[in-house]
Amino acid sequence: MTAAPEQCTASVPPSAQLAGQLAAVRSKKTGVEAGSGVALLLGGLTLALGIGMVLDWFLDFPWAIRFLIFVSYLAAAGHIIWHSILIPILRQPDDDDVALLVERGHPQFATRLIAALQLTRPGALQTGEAPSLVRELVAQTERIARPLDFTDVISTHQFRRLVGWAVVIVGIGGVVFWKGGEVSRDLLHRAFLSREIEVPRKTRIGQTSGDLRIARGDNVTLFAIAKGVVPDRAKLVLKFASGRTQEFLLEPGKESKARFEQALENVQDSFDYTFHIGDGKSRSARVEAVERPGIAKLDALQVYPEYTGLGTVRRSLGDLTLLVGSKLNLTLTPTKEVAKGAVLVTSTTNAQPLTLPLAVNPKNAREVQVSIPITSESLSGFSIHLEDKFGFRSKDDAVYRLEVLPDKAPVVRITYPERKEELITQKATILIGFEAVDDFAVKQLFLRYTVDGGEEKGIELTLEAAQRGLRRRYDWKVGALNPKVAEGAMLEYWIEARDNNNVTGPGIGASEHFSAKVVSDAEKRADLLNRVGDSIGAIGEAANDQEKLNQRLGDIIQGRPERP
Repeated sequence: MTAAPEQCTASVPPSAQLAGQLAAVRSKKTGVEAGSGVALLLGGLTLALGIGMVLDWFLDFPWAIRFLIFVSYLAAAGHIIWHSILIPILRQPDDDDVALLVERGHPQFATRLIAALQLTRPGALQTGEAPSLVRELVAQTERIARPLDFTDVISTHQFRRLVGWAVVIVGIGGVVFWKGGEVSRDLLHRAFLSREIEVPRKTRIGQTSGDLRIARGDNVTLFAIAKGVVPDRAKLVLKFASGRTQEFLLEPGKESKARFEQALENVQDSFDYTFHIGDGKSRSARVEAVERPGIAKLDALQVYPEYTGLGTVRRSLGDLTLLVGSKLNLTLTPTKEVAKGAVLVTSTTNAQPLTLPLAVNPKNAREVQVSIPITSESLSGFSIHLEDKFGFRSKDDAVYRLEVLPDKAPVVRITYPERKEELITQKATILIGFEAVDDFAVKQLFLRYTVDGGEEKGIELTLEAAQRGLRRRYDWKVGALNPKVAEGAMLEYWIEARDNNNVTGPGIGASEHFSAKVVSDAEKRADLLNRVGDSIGAIGEAANDQEKLNQRLGDIIQGRPERP
């Protein structure tokens, strides 16, 4: 059995010469189209920008109009860049389009050029077709193309014309801009939406006082500096929110003829202002009058020391009589939101006031608190200073007077014995009666004594609980003292009381000092007999006085003259 012959597909390689010539055409076409777009962009934008600047110079466009013109510049530039520059670069023609373009420019090719391209592509020839004919077609096309310049089919007439116009427009624009100097620069800044620069005139206004923020009631000075042709007078125009206007005629300053200024006192309302100097006009600026912070409401709470048991009490600002050791908690509501502040606490013993920062609620800047510790009796008053977010401070702050009272020491009095000096024996027991009173509570009691003026000693007396006032007695067994008190010794004793003040105390109070001399039993008996005799004598004198009184009363009743 005989095998069938193998069928194969023949192909002809493409022509490198033709491919190179077509690539040159493609590059030139892309370059000419993109270059034309660049020339159109530069020339068109320069012309449009120049026309806009000239119109702005004559018509003094507001910012909104200049914004619309600027947007139109961007739209036109975007259109040219996309359609005339980017699309020719991104969407370049393929070989077939370029070949057709060359065939239209060189009719001698007829259809050979496009055929030579298409038949040399892979798969272009089918089985049984003769590749020799294609090779002959390619060779013939190469011979025709060799002396020809394919790129001459791309016309550069429009490109040269656009470049020429662009060079002329940009050149003239550059010269005019350079000649215009500062005027041109200002107009260009305005074209690019500057809010700060006004249309340049013969008289140009340079630096001004600009936008200002002041505290209501403050003074402000507005000024402007003229350039170019400086006139002898200027005008300042104020416009208020109510629609009211106010004008001032200004003369040049003494130090500089180009400086015009006006001082305004006690400014109460915000306003806009402009300077008119010659044919120049400044941009509109604003002076904002801001209210100073103040106190709308102030509450005071006194927190007593814990040992007093009095807790927290609301206090009137007109009567701030406080116990030392307390705290004065202030809660204030300012007239506006504040950023910070301080309380200045004055003292009679310190020339420099104590400064305490205010605590401003971060969630509500109109809630402010501060706590003043009442640590000394020398504190004499305080004032509150506020500051808002603009740095304006409160003014003419009120001074609140403080009167600080000390926690008085306990008052102690010995009620028995009645005599301050006694004679006792070595085995005696002295009955001591006493009473103690404190503002809040007596916490401790002591019997203090010395022997012949020696070292002070003490005996703590039992106290079940702290009391504000108490009355007690104590049997002091002198004979139990160790060492034993010798005869002839002098005992000096008193009662000491301490209160429960654990903040500035404790307060210590003491009674008068009493004394007892240690004597022998015989001396004590003699003293007792003398005291009994004194008592009997006093009783006899009292009886005689009573008898005389009765006799006088009888004489008065019977109408007899009184006896001597």
